[in-house]
Amino acid sequence: MTISNERGSALIITLMLLLILTAIGIYAISISTTEMSVALQSKTGTATLNAADSGANYGIDQVPAVHTDNVIGTLTDQSGYVMTSRATGTMTIKPGFGANYRFADFEVNSTGTPPPQFVGQRTVQAVVNYGPVPVGTMY
Repeated sequence: MTISNERGSALIITLMLLLILTAIGIYAISISTTEMSVALQSKTGTATLNAADSGANYGIDQVPAVHTDNVIGTLTDQSGYVMTSRATGTMTIKPGFGANYRFADFEVNSTGTPPPQFVGQRTVQAVVNYGPVPVGTMY
């Protein structure tokens, strides 16, 4: 075998290795981009759920006050919530309390929104039992 028959084989092998390494690099960049997108979506979803939860907690803290108009709040990360509450109208008796004491039921609805550059929405609904409230003649 002579050297003249093997001319250019190093170039072919080098180009094949370069092609394989380029494919591996493109795959790694694709995986990194996907992972960053998943992490961003997770962060946005958590911020939205936390905003809805903040609105629900605010509404629970306001019971027995009722907010039929939308109460709008903005958090430090620019996510926000819209909260409404209402009395359900039922007064229930609970064990351990006399017949002159009732518990009032309230419903709190809160919808969280992510920071402005993102799109999404989460809703939290809570039923609040408030009491005991004295009712009746108390004789």
